[in-house]
Amino acid sequence: MMPFRNLLRRHGLTEPQFRVLRTVDELADIELTELARVTALLVPSLSRIVRELELRGYVERETDPRDMRCMQVRLTERGRRLVQLLVPDCEVIYGQIKRAMGREKLHQLQGLLEELETKLGYAEFKFDDSEPDDDVVSLAPLKQRGRPRKG
Repeated sequence: MMPFRNLLRRHGLTEPQFRVLRTVDELADIELTELARVTALLVPSLSRIVRELELRGYVERETDPRDMRCMQVRLTERGRRLVQLLVPDCEVIYGQIKRAMGREKLHQLQGLLEELETKLGYAEFKFDDSEPDDDVVSLAPLKQRGRPRKG
């Protein structure tokens, strides 16, 4: 991922931000929860990313007139130009990866990742619910999330 990170850093983008931009570019107008599913990002994280990209003028959001709970996301012309600028460099990186690994190994890797995703989708995870030993100390205090509760 380092070549991609270096490329994106030069343009002030993170990997998730570019994933959102590229996905919106490919799918045009897309609803926020569908965008979260396609990009494998949690909705709260995606909301922050979209808000940042909107402030930078790369995307715009609009409430769906048929369902006010739904938010549509689309690229602005500036966002489209940014994606068009970055895609050729990404393709160069992908080409280098293909040359380094070979088509067969990449195909095998993709198949293994799809198999893992499928198997984990049906897996049940059981965790030990017992209390930790007294000598186990949290390295950092738990961070409070959300607003403080009254009372």
